Amino acid sequence: MKLPVTIPFHDDETPLGFVSRLAAANGFPSLEVFLNCTETSALAIMRGEAGSMALLESWTGEKRDRLGRFAVRRADEKLHFRLGNAVFGRDHRRGNTHRFCVQCVQHDLRIEEGRKVSHPYVRVWWETKAIGTCPIHGSRITDVACDNNKDDFALFVRSNAHLFADDHGDATSRPPRELDRYLIGRIQGAIVNPFLDSLEAYVVAGLCKYFGRFLRRYRSAAVSEDGSFETLNDAEYGFNAVKLGEAHISELVSELVLGESALVEDGASPMDPITRWLRRNHDVPAYATLVEFFQDLAERNMPLGEGQICILPTRRRYRHTVRSASVEYGLREQRIVGLLTKAGILKVEEATTAKISFDAEQAKPILEAAQDALSLTEAAAILGLKGPRLHEIIDAGFLPRVEADRGDLRIYTRIWRQDLIDFQRRLFERAKTEIDLDGYLPIVKVAHRCNCQVREVVGMIFDGQLDGIARSGNGITFANLLVNLKEAQGKRRLVVRQEIGTDLLSIAEAAELLNTAKYKTYPLVATGVLSSVTRLNRTSRRMQPFIEPKALEDFRRLHISVAEIASLYGTRADVIVRRMEALGIEPSFDPGSRPGRYYWRSDLDKFTFDRASA
Repeated sequence: MKLPVTIPFHDDETPLGFVSRLAAANGFPSLEVFLNCTETSALAIMRGEAGSMALLESWTGEKRDRLGRFAVRRADEKLHFRLGNAVFGRDHRRGNTHRFCVQCVQHDLRIEEGRKVSHPYVRVWWETKAIGTCPIHGSRITDVACDNNKDDFALFVRSNAHLFADDHGDATSRPPRELDRYLIGRIQGAIVNPFLDSLEAYVVAGLCKYFGRFLRRYRSAAVSEDGSFETLNDAEYGFNAVKLGEAHISELVSELVLGESALVEDGASPMDPITRWLRRNHDVPAYATLVEFFQDLAERNMPLGEGQICILPTRRRYRHTVRSASVEYGLREQRIVGLLTKAGILKVEEATTAKISFDAEQAKPILEAAQDALSLTEAAAILGLKGPRLHEIIDAGFLPRVEADRGDLRIYTRIWRQDLIDFQRRLFERAKTEIDLDGYLPIVKVAHRCNCQVREVVGMIFDGQLDGIARSGNGITFANLLVNLKEAQGKRRLVVRQEIGTDLLSIAEAAELLNTAKYKTYPLVATGVLSSVTRLNRTSRRMQPFIEPKALEDFRRLHISVAEIASLYGTRADVIVRRMEALGIEPSFDPGSRPGRYYWRSDLDKFTFDRASA
């Protein structure tokens, strides 16, 4: 039977709110009194039960499907509920409260036709706490507890007129929150986002909240849609990111977890609280897509080993830390740091053992090869050399070193086995086997007799400077490599001469040209009277002075020794010195002994000598 007074039903209205208005429009003091006269209940109407919707259709003439579209129906045994086309969680239930937008109610009260108290209607988005702002005014939705558990909105408005006075509440309109607008669209059946639309509404709400908290761990400021730094709650902050889809989420997670901001000092897992939230719900079918998606993200961006629990047990390792790689490959942590830093996989400032991670696949060939590399001790044993001599050969570049120098740290030298084989082949490829070994010595002894290092003799062999190379026995160690001693010494002297300079004179050679002894020449060089240059004598491995021929010529042109003057006059040096002193002629160089004096040649014009008087 149709009621005496009917009112229009709104497309976004709930059935229970409509019946509350209907009771007020027909003069009933409350919804409870009205329903006592019927064969249904408030709970049955709120749930949209078929019998209740049939009664409501008969009372108003509205189609029952339209009336029950936004009923609150139970979705499963876990107390999830369906509201329109969306499913929400039990923590999103309205509960024993009235939820409303003050400005919406004020707008309804301004309508003049009919009973004023029957005008304010309950919008469907007021039915869930998942939505916190009005999509029209942007203001926060107000929550007020129901009086005596009476879910009668028309009675509540009539009894609390002060809440809806024109001067009550914030009349300033603001843009509604994007997440709230999206969830309202889900309730109404809108399809706007392929990624989010594939998830239940309560899963979307949870994803936005926990992803927002994840972002806030790494970034403090939340930028709103218009570019301002308005403070956003966690859910809205997260929605601004997740609405851009899976590819953007993947890129953002990788940027934060692997970037410079990754070392957050809160002690939590890098992807918390998302991973903790999904672990709690990993067996719920509605979360299956997200569980797989974020498990894959975690595996690709965190150093998780196979079987390690993140959300699910890890299926494949994508990233390593220095510490986990050390355990898996059995290599020292500092060695791994050196190898990966040299390869550009790690930066120097990132060389930590626990927190910084790197691509496991990219590092795999390097670390596997390092397992096969020979240590210095192993390589030295194969060559039959002592460690220091092998170091000389490595430093000379004849054998490549696997690891680079690590600054002030000890160098753990490694050599590729193939490089060592190639080195031995080059060393013995010209060695003769069936020859007379008279005059041949092992290469180490030859180096000692030539007063040089082993690496220098090796260099002469590799450069083809030595022909006298022989091999004794079947081995290919340094003890089996023999070198002709005389040939090596001759080549060594030639090399030394070329390095020093072929036109330079040693002290001995200069003394011979000056017709004096070496010990008398040294003071001339030490005082700078005879100019010299300093060079490394590779034979003695010491720096020593050498005389340029021109410098010696200039010296002889300006100076003359007392011995040479005595020779000119056929007398003794001490006689010449006394005569010079008598004439007052000063020496150009006086070493402190008369026989070692030199005089200026220009002063010889002043010198007179009478052999008879002498």
